[in-house]
Amino acid sequence: VIFVFQAAYEVKHMHAVQADRLRNLQKLNSKLNERFTKETQLVQIVDDQIHLSISSALSSDDSRKAAFQLAFDEDQQIVADKWIHIFRALIDERGPWSANPFPNDALTHWKLDKTEDKWRRRFKLKRNYMFDERLCQPSSSRNEITEPFFDQPSFSTKVPEKMKRFLLKGVRGITDDSGYGLFEDTNDTSESSHSPSENQNQNNAADSSDHRTTVQNKKDTSSANGDSDYTKVLCSVHCVLVTPKRKLAGQLNITRTVLHFSFDFLVEGTGGSSVFSKFKDKKDSDRKNELGCAERLYGCRDSLIRINGGLMQNQSNKIKHHRRWNIAKIKGVHWIRYLLQYTAMEIFFDDSNAPIFLNFSSQKDVKRAGSLLVSLRNDALFPKGSIKDKNSVISFVDRRVALEIAENAKERWKRREISNFEYLMILNTLAGRSYNDLTQYPIFPWVLADYASENLDFNKSSTFRDLSKPVGALDEKRFKDFEDRYLNFCDPDIPSFYYGSHYSSMGIVLHYLLRLEPFTTLHRSLQGGKFDHADRLFQSIDSAYRNSLSNSSDVKELIPEFFYMPEFLENSNSYHLGIKQDGEPLGDVALPPWAKGSPEEFIHINREALESEYVSSNLHHWIDLIFGYKQRGQPAVEAANIFYYVTYEGAVDLENMDDMIQKYAIEDQIANFGQTPIQIFRVKHPRRGPPIPIAHPLYFAPQSITLTSSVSSTISHMSAVLFIGLLDNTIILMNEGLILSVKLWLTTRTQLGGNFTFSGPQENFFGVGSDVISPRKIGTFLAENVKFGRQLLATMQINSDKYLILCGNWENSFQIISLSDGRIVQSIRQHKDVVGCVAVSSDGNVVATGSYDTTVMIWHAFRGRPSEKKMRTANFEISENDHIIMERPVHILCGHDDIITCLFVSTELDIVVSGSKDGTCIFHTLREGRYVRSIRHPSGFGLSKLVATRHGRVVLYSEIDLSLHMHSINGKHIASATSIGRLNCMELSCCGEFMACAGEHGQIVLRSMHSLDIVWKYPGAGKGITSLAMTREECFIAGTKDGSLLVFSVETALIRRGSMPQTSVKPSGAG
Repeated sequence: VIFVFQAAYEVKHMHAVQADRLRNLQKLNSKLNERFTKETQLVQIVDDQIHLSISSALSSDDSRKAAFQLAFDEDQQIVADKWIHIFRALIDERGPWSANPFPNDALTHWKLDKTEDKWRRRFKLKRNYMFDERLCQPSSSRNEITEPFFDQPSFSTKVPEKMKRFLLKGVRGITDDSGYGLFEDTNDTSESSHSPSENQNQNNAADSSDHRTTVQNKKDTSSANGDSDYTKVLCSVHCVLVTPKRKLAGQLNITRTVLHFSFDFLVEGTGGSSVFSKFKDKKDSDRKNELGCAERLYGCRDSLIRINGGLMQNQSNKIKHHRRWNIAKIKGVHWIRYLLQYTAMEIFFDDSNAPIFLNFSSQKDVKRAGSLLVSLRNDALFPKGSIKDKNSVISFVDRRVALEIAENAKERWKRREISNFEYLMILNTLAGRSYNDLTQYPIFPWVLADYASENLDFNKSSTFRDLSKPVGALDEKRFKDFEDRYLNFCDPDIPSFYYGSHYSSMGIVLHYLLRLEPFTTLHRSLQGGKFDHADRLFQSIDSAYRNSLSNSSDVKELIPEFFYMPEFLENSNSYHLGIKQDGEPLGDVALPPWAKGSPEEFIHINREALESEYVSSNLHHWIDLIFGYKQRGQPAVEAANIFYYVTYEGAVDLENMDDMIQKYAIEDQIANFGQTPIQIFRVKHPRRGPPIPIAHPLYFAPQSITLTSSVSSTISHMSAVLFIGLLDNTIILMNEGLILSVKLWLTTRTQLGGNFTFSGPQENFFGVGSDVISPRKIGTFLAENVKFGRQLLATMQINSDKYLILCGNWENSFQIISLSDGRIVQSIRQHKDVVGCVAVSSDGNVVATGSYDTTVMIWHAFRGRPSEKKMRTANFEISENDHIIMERPVHILCGHDDIITCLFVSTELDIVVSGSKDGTCIFHTLREGRYVRSIRHPSGFGLSKLVATRHGRVVLYSEIDLSLHMHSINGKHIASATSIGRLNCMELSCCGEFMACAGEHGQIVLRSMHSLDIVWKYPGAGKGITSLAMTREECFIAGTKDGSLLVFSVETALIRRGSMPQTSVKPSGAG
């Protein structure tokens, strides 16, 4: 028993030991597993870190390579453009290797330059280097063109073959494309980057500090460091750049100073929502290529794009892949619609760059990009710590801001501070109408109803169209049909409508602008590669108006060009537009009899009608229909102003539409049928206020201006007043012998502290006040061969500081004189001979100097922060870097064969006009310094003076034959006249519609800038007039040979008594 008990105990003990060992083994195994798991996790973490590091390094390297590739591509584009323009400068008609030196009979083809003035008018034409000569031939003798044809420029036989090969080798070596340099039109402002400035034969001068900064910023942006706040990309988003010619999809990158667009691929069709899915498809495709070998869409030269059901060779290699804009130059950012969706913005610039139109995938993207641009622009102009000018700070123009701007413009229009044309352009812009998007082009009304009379009578209401009705309701018989359709129309999905077509669409725009490139090409593209039948093309103003009254599918209004651009009415490129049914070939647009066969006269009278009292008193009715409360709802029904529902915003919810096929179809309808503008006013628009003759006496009653005061010379010895300049309320005078003085200009407004209004009972007062700077001699010496006069002097204002520019110095310099104390603060010597004339742009940003060395130099004014400038002046520390004008010229313009005698420069029109003793006048672009055209005095006499207006008119004067010749900004001769005696001075009114001339005969002759006709003559005081100025109040200040000042101003009582009849010459710019 004991043995059994012990054995059982041993067995039990063994079991316990085994169980204990088993537990220990399990614990050990658990610990081993746990350790193994930890080790595995650590290995995985290390592997993940290694893969992450490798991926990050690869991604960083890919980004770096992509950035450098973009920079390299952009460098290629810039340098290729440089070569091309060097070549063009060498072989053009004023170039050293020209085969056809000016003057010649060579036929030059032109197209629209997209430069806009402040009224958003596009006056200018530019050289079309890609003109297709086959379009001038009958269709029977040419193959219908299915793709663009690029005519290679003819090479001059005078160009040495070795140099010719050298130039072309430069272009081809850079672009790796033998056709790029010949085909690409690099002079397109709407699609140009900030490339270097090209100058004729003086390209070394183009390396200005601004350009070096731009290039350096571009290269810094592409670097991998990205440490600088100025080069770091703050926003990168996909978008579509919309232009009239094409739509370009790409990437928009915003840094602190630059807006950069990189082209990715051409967009087919409307460019709607389908475009942004292609970005995703492209991104996914790139990810599938491990080594990134897939070619970029923008670099693929052999890819094909399906358009209109056919295949067209991709011309992306002919398109600039990079575009760059300076954020500091932005003057407005507007949030607008594209295909009736608020996904787009239009950006406006103040340096003659054309506006750009960008469409985004969503409202969120456009608001983010737009708000950032506005913030960066304001920061660029007003850095931290500086005082902000409320008038210069901009806001992102969304719907709320747009309505505020519209209300302000409405009040200004009511008070007649702006013209009808200007007001309509403001409303069009705020309503999202854009030159860039042909589907929503600006809209203007038919204002005249008489296109058959020999003369128009603006006193008859029958002369004008009824502005209270839409075009579709103007003819009662046709309107009855529209009304029947509206009342009897029954469809569960489509609301009733009066008009199935719209008053504005892409087809209408191309119909009107058929004869003007690039619209000619776009029209042919819309018609399947050929012109429409001649009888359906725009052939007559009268027939176009009658068709809009009688045709059931035609209710079109007009476009802005009908009121400022005569060139679109002429077939100046000699297109073969076809033969009409009556056997007559179609050429220029047939004009009404009252236009006397002149497109300029038609535009002038049509604009005059727009500004007439009848239209001014009734224009608010038309505004209600197009932009106001009669556009939608019950007021629209009552006004019979209902169009097809797809033309209205919000009629279809595209954003939430799932059926993509249906969505694309509706987008196509919106793009082609027309789009009703954004509704600006929700209540009845007020009528315009009555005219105020005293505010514009030259227009209403030039006879009321008389000699009202005379101020004798205060200089001990009498010397002629050779220059009169006006800056704010000061008069700057320069007498013979370089005697400078500054006086106050007194007006009723200044006497009353700025509270004067024309509606008040007080009499108007104008006069010359006391001295701001007493007469003093300028300490410099003029060259012996220089005749001192008006052409040697100009005034400019930078911030609140005023300066006088003096030329003609013996050491070939020009000097800047401070008008606060009369000191010479800067002297610039860059010309090789005497500086013979000077001109300053109206905004004071640009100075042009002309020299006896036959060149023109362009200079930029230095506009530093006012606080810095005042601080340095206060401490009397004017360093060599404290320049009024930059020391190096931006451009050196060549082409003349003799000394430069007269100049005009305009940043608004992007133009420099120079006259010479060789009898020719040359036009260059200001921003890029490129040659445009030349015009010549009919007898070849040397030019003595020239004036040019903001309305695109240039008047040349030669003292040899005392002749005046007026030309358009596009070189067309308009009128000629002979002056009454030798002229000492020619000055323009502020409105640009009148020119005052004076000379030895002692009287002031006022001429119309439309025809050079004499409007009125103002007798002087029996003294020869040597200088002249016209004030904002339309007064004349004349300087005489004996040093006196004569003031010609309005006699208010004559106007108020109504004794003065209105002048028969009514300029179109009157407000």
